[in-house]
Amino acid sequence: MKPFLITVLAIGISSPFLAQSAEGQSRTYPPEFAGSTSEVYKRVDETELNLWIFNPETEESGLKRSAIVFFFGGGWRGGTPKQFEQQCRYLAKQGMVAITADYRVLGRNKTFADRAVADAKSAIRYVRQNAKRLGIDPERIVAAGGSAGGHLAACTELINELDEPTEKLEISSRPNALALFNPALVIAPWDGLPSNPETMAKIATITGVTPQEISPIHHLRKEVVPTIIFHGKADTTVPYVTVEKYAEEAQRLDNQCELIGYADNSHGFFNYGRGGTPGSAYLLTVHSLHRFLYQQGYLASAPEGLLPSSPNVQLRDPMLQAKEAITQRKKATVAFIGGSITEMNGYRPMVCDWLQTTYPETEFNFVNSGISSTCSTTGAFRFERDVLSTKPDLVLIEFAVNDDQDAGHSRDACIRGMEGIIRHAKQSYPDTDLLVTYFVNPSMLEIWQSGQIPLSVSAHDQVMRHYGISTVGLAKEVADRISSKQLTWNQFGGTHPAPTGNRIAADLVQDLLQTAWNLPEATGIDAAEFTQPSLPKMIDQFSYAQGRLVPVSDADSDSNWQLGTPQWKSIKGSMRSRFESLQFISSEVVDSELHLRFGGSAIGIFVLAGPDAGRVEFKIDDGPIQTKDLYHRHSKGLHYPRTVMLDDELNPGEHLLTLRVGDPSDREGSGSAIRILAFTTNEKK
Repeated sequence: MKPFLITVLAIGISSPFLAQSAEGQSRTYPPEFAGSTSEVYKRVDETELNLWIFNPETEESGLKRSAIVFFFGGGWRGGTPKQFEQQCRYLAKQGMVAITADYRVLGRNKTFADRAVADAKSAIRYVRQNAKRLGIDPERIVAAGGSAGGHLAACTELINELDEPTEKLEISSRPNALALFNPALVIAPWDGLPSNPETMAKIATITGVTPQEISPIHHLRKEVVPTIIFHGKADTTVPYVTVEKYAEEAQRLDNQCELIGYADNSHGFFNYGRGGTPGSAYLLTVHSLHRFLYQQGYLASAPEGLLPSSPNVQLRDPMLQAKEAITQRKKATVAFIGGSITEMNGYRPMVCDWLQTTYPETEFNFVNSGISSTCSTTGAFRFERDVLSTKPDLVLIEFAVNDDQDAGHSRDACIRGMEGIIRHAKQSYPDTDLLVTYFVNPSMLEIWQSGQIPLSVSAHDQVMRHYGISTVGLAKEVADRISSKQLTWNQFGGTHPAPTGNRIAADLVQDLLQTAWNLPEATGIDAAEFTQPSLPKMIDQFSYAQGRLVPVSDADSDSNWQLGTPQWKSIKGSMRSRFESLQFISSEVVDSELHLRFGGSAIGIFVLAGPDAGRVEFKIDDGPIQTKDLYHRHSKGLHYPRTVMLDDELNPGEHLLTLRVGDPSDREGSGSAIRILAFTTNEKK
C-alpha cells in the first residue's frame, strides 16, 4: 500500500495539476455566481475573503433557516469556490441557505494550511455572528468541503486553536454538523496506518505548523457533531483506509459518523461533472447529503426525484435532447437495438406504450432493430444502417445476454462491440441519447447471486461509466428480488422474460427516463446549462467505432460463388423469415475464392451458419493463410446469424481480403457452405 503521507504531500506541494489550476484560476479570480450575494467575511492585510450566499427562492416570515458553508479542495495550494456551486444551488432550492467560501491558499496568497484553517473558522464564526441578519438559525450551521476543503471543515469542529485573535471569540466557530467529501483527515502518523518519517519535514513546509496540530484524527474526542463522509474507494490521493480509520475512531468515541464508500471511484468523484452535466456520483452524493440533512432536521423534506427508485438503475445522463424532442418539438424517433429480447414483444412495446400514453401529443417513430441471436459485435457493424440512419433521439440498447450465451465473448470483444456502438453514436449524432439495459440468463443469475458480476455486464458497464451512459441493471434487480423472495425465476419468465419480467424491465426504464427528465427541476439548474461532454479517449483503440456493413456485391469472386437469394426450401435447417429474401454471396465449392478491397482496422463476415456451414480460409494482404470455422453450436438445426471477425487489429489503411471455401474434412460438421450477408469493416468514411 502506498504510504498515505506521501500522497498528502503530492496534493499539498508538488502536484503539477494543482499548480496549473491555481495559475489558470488567477486570471478569473474571484469567481462570479449568478443569483448569489457576496459578502466580505474577513480582511487580512490587503486580502479580502468572500462568502457567496445562495438563498432559497421563497421565504417564510420569521423562519430561521439552516445553513451550510462549503470549502473547496486544492491541496491548500489552489482551487476555487466554484467547486461546490451546484451543490449550493441544489440545497438553496430545498430551502437551505447555501454558502461557498473563499480562503487563503499558497498559490494565490503565499500562505500555508494553518492560515486556511484560521480562515475556515472565521467563515463559520461570521455566519453565526450575522445569523439574524441572514435569516439563519445559528444552531443549525453545517461545515462542508472536499479534499483539503473537507480537512478545513473538519478542523472548524476539531481544532481549538488558530482563531483570529481580533475576532469575537465568544462567538463559536464550531459548526453543528459536518459533511465531508474525500477529506484529508489523517495528515500525521497514526497507529495502524502506513507512515513515512522522511516526508514529515516536507509536509511541515505547507502546513505552517506541525502536521499533528491540524490533523483531524488526532483531535477526535467525544461529542463531535454529527458527521457524514463521502469517499471513493479507489482514491489514491487520499486513500480510503484513512477515512475508514477516522470513522472507526470517531465511532469508538460514541460519535455519530457515517462513512459512505463508493466503489471504483477516485479522488474528486463527487464533482458536478464534465461539460456542465451532473455525473452519477454527484447525484448519489447530493442525494445522500440531502438525506443526512433531513435526518438532522436541517431540511424539511426527504430527497425525492433526484435518483431512480432502484439502486440498480444508474442515472449518468439527463438525456435532455430526447426530452426536448418529445416534449418541445413533439416529434421523436426512439430506436431499440439488441437480440431476441429486444425483437420480441416484451419490454420494448411496453416502453413504447408508456411514452405514447404519457406524451399523447407527440408523434413517435418507434424503431425495432432487434435481431435474435445477435451480439454487440454484429450490433456495432449494423448500428449505422439499422439505427443511426433513422436519426434517433433516443436509443435503448440490450446485448449483455447474447454477448454471454450466444457469442461467448471475451472481455475485449464485449468492449469492442459495445464501445463501438456508443462511440459511433456520439461521433455521428452527439444529440442522440442512449441508455443500456442488462438482462439476465440462468448462468448469469448464478454469478450475480454468488456476489460476482457477469463478464459481459462488467465489460459493458466499464464502457458506460467511461462515456457517462445511464444503465438499467435489470439483471441485478432480478437477483436481488429473488434473494429477498419477492420474485422467482419462473415468475420472471427466464432468459426471454414473461410479461411479469418485461413489466419489471419497462418500469425500471420508465423510472430512469422520468427521473432524468425531471433533473433540471429537481436540482434547480436551468436545462440550458446541461451540455454534452467531450468524448473521452477510447478504452480500446480497436473498438468498432467506425463499424459498418459492406455489401456483398462489392466483392470480386470466381464463378463458383453465387450472388442472390439461396433456395432455402431445398436447404436443410430452419431459418428466420427476416432473412428469406435477402441477398447473399454463397458457395459450397472447396477452394472457390473471392476478393474484397476494404479500409480500416477490421474485417469480418456477417453470415448465416446452418447445419451445412463450412470453414473459410483467408489471408489479408500478403499475410499468412488462416482458418475460421463458421459452424456454431446453435447451427445444428438453425441457419444461425453471426458475425465472424477475421482480424480486428489491422493497421488503418487499405487492405485486400482473399477468402476461399475451406476443406470440410476433420471437423464436426461435414458441410462446406459459406453464406455471407455482408462484410464488416471498421473504416472511417
